[in-house]
Amino acid sequence: MKRKRELALVLAACALSLLAAYALKSQCTRLSWDGSQYGRLCYNDIQALYEARGLSGDAFVYIHGDLAAEGLVGGAIEYPVVTGVFMWLTSRVVSDFGAYLTISAAALAPFALLSAWLLHDLAGRRALLWALAPALVLYSFHNWDLLAATALCAGVWLWSRDRPLGAAAALGLGAASKLFPALLLAPLALERWSKGDRRGAGLVVAVGAAVFGALNLPFIVANFDGWWATYAFHSRRTADFNAFYSWGFSSLAGDAEALNLVSSGLSVISWGAALALGWMRRTSEGASLYPFLQVSAAMVVAFLLWSKVHSPQYALWILPFFVLLRVSPGWWLAYALADLAVYVGIFRWFYDFSLTGDQVTWTAAKTVLVAGVWGRTVLLACLFIVFMRAPSAPRTPYSPAPARRV
Repeated sequence: MKRKRELALVLAACALSLLAAYALKSQCTRLSWDGSQYGRLCYNDIQALYEARGLSGDAFVYIHGDLAAEGLVGGAIEYPVVTGVFMWLTSRVVSDFGAYLTISAAALAPFALLSAWLLHDLAGRRALLWALAPALVLYSFHNWDLLAATALCAGVWLWSRDRPLGAAAALGLGAASKLFPALLLAPLALERWSKGDRRGAGLVVAVGAAVFGALNLPFIVANFDGWWATYAFHSRRTADFNAFYSWGFSSLAGDAEALNLVSSGLSVISWGAALALGWMRRTSEGASLYPFLQVSAAMVVAFLLWSKVHSPQYALWILPFFVLLRVSPGWWLAYALADLAVYVGIFRWFYDFSLTGDQVTWTAAKTVLVAGVWGRTVLLACLFIVFMRAPSAPRTPYSPAPARRV
């Protein structure tokens, strides 16, 4: 009975956060997009991309798309295929970008609630750290990242029930939404290896790759250029204003080729370090299992830390790990505050720019943005270590002693 009450509380809290999320973003259905969308903090990619990516027309995503000198054209989308098809399907039942936000929010909300259920089943009332997170209010209907975040939660849930191939399939599905869930396949495979199941380790990688490949293959065959445009587009991108490269490494931030090398290199080194540290920790502590959750969390953190594009909604990627690992709520709060500073700072600065055309002057909003970006960067560097050291939440299989908060 207590567990049922806990679940009801978590789901109710999540529903309230979703209502607040829609109240925030739906302001943008009632105003002119002349800069006001930034001033009211309701800007969202869902509305912005409705016409920009041809969703208001007859083009089918990827099949009719390409990457031209001016950017993505036709039905090309900057996201992997599951997200692109989801975007297209929801666009078929509306005729304007305001209604598109509403139908998209209605379609995305169940994913947030499903994640809340999964996280509660895994970690009990700690799932309130998901349900009550400011990030859920800010980003549930900002972009489509709930799809991948839910796939990640489903993968962890299946893993906790000793269903590694199901977990791998969920992670492959998540990677076809936004790429980051694919990172969890490596620690999942090493966990199987640590059990002496070498065949299972290979199958985990194979199943994840097969699901990702099967979802992508029809688009590759139909129009390779339209499918590849997603990835070519990102290779061209320079650092965005949400990434620390823009606020201290300006020459690197504007050089896409050099930035790709630095960002990718640092990410790969960090992922390798996390995987190796996980194996060393297992050996030194005499644990029977590889620390899958801890290494997974550290790898996602490294992705966020070094990424040249750090879109605001990426906060949803890391949020489940505050639930799944027994870290102090102080870390959750600190990250939420830094992220909020970035969100308010970036969009109020864009609003200032829409009024003055001046990007150089250090306005209050720009100061808040830069402080938030660097604060979040420092926190991510710390969380890489904190997550690696943290015990798992009680209802997951791997919880090294002592069960303490970090």
